[in-house]
Amino acid sequence: MGLDKSHKVAAVIIIIAAFLVAANTLLRPSTVFRYNGVQIYDAIRDFRNLESRGFDVTVHVEGSSGGQPFLASGGIVETYTGWFVLKTDDSYRIVEGPMGSKDVLAGLIYFDVSPAFSVEAVYEPYESGTFSPRFSFEHGFRKVRGSIAFDKAEITSTAVQRLRDLNEEFYSVTPNRIQVTPFGTGIILDIKVPVPVSELEELVESIGSGRIRTGYMYYYTGADDEEDINEIKKDLESKGAVLVNYYPQR
Repeated sequence: MGLDKSHKVAAVIIIIAAFLVAANTLLRPSTVFRYNGVQIYDAIRDFRNLESRGFDVTVHVEGSSGGQPFLASGGIVETYTGWFVLKTDDSYRIVEGPMGSKDVLAGLIYFDVSPAFSVEAVYEPYESGTFSPRFSFEHGFRKVRGSIAFDKAEITSTAVQRLRDLNEEFYSVTPNRIQVTPFGTGIILDIKVPVPVSELEELVESIGSGRIRTGYMYYYTGADDEEDINEIKKDLESKGAVLVNYYPQR
């Protein structure tokens, strides 16, 4: 038995609606971190929490700028009360809520966040001639924070540029993500927010010679699920971690 005209129209509407939902799902990241423009304070709070726990966050903004539609993705490089600076591939944009007066007025903000879980391993202070993770770890460390003191240090132009790059690209919670304090012939690097291990190693290598001493160091790696977390935890504890924490995205 065939469908009458009204049923056919209803079926077409349902198919179109399903298509639009599917298209929206494909075009936008699948994530629970989604905010309308007036929730920008919540977005900034969640971003700070995620970043401080070693997660990677890509930020997507939909809204308007100068009366024209705006759509861009990138990283947050500065946060303030009620607005943030978004770094895209080719520009920096100031983003605030829909009732603001700055560059971009956000209607929708959403995050791509990885990994599923962030695992934090804490290690006791140590002294060495070089900076590197103290052991071979098969999962690999992604990020690190803590304090490193150099007995002798030479702040070369390369070191200055790498320090500026790190502070610009990853600054959000504090004015300087990596703070530098001179003492005698040396310096102390205070890494307040997790930064990529490889980039910190490059910075340390460009600073100069002499032995280094660290405070407690916090290394971060990723995990897919709780079974993965348990395996990583056992591996880390067997190799000297004094404490292992893990964080879900929420």
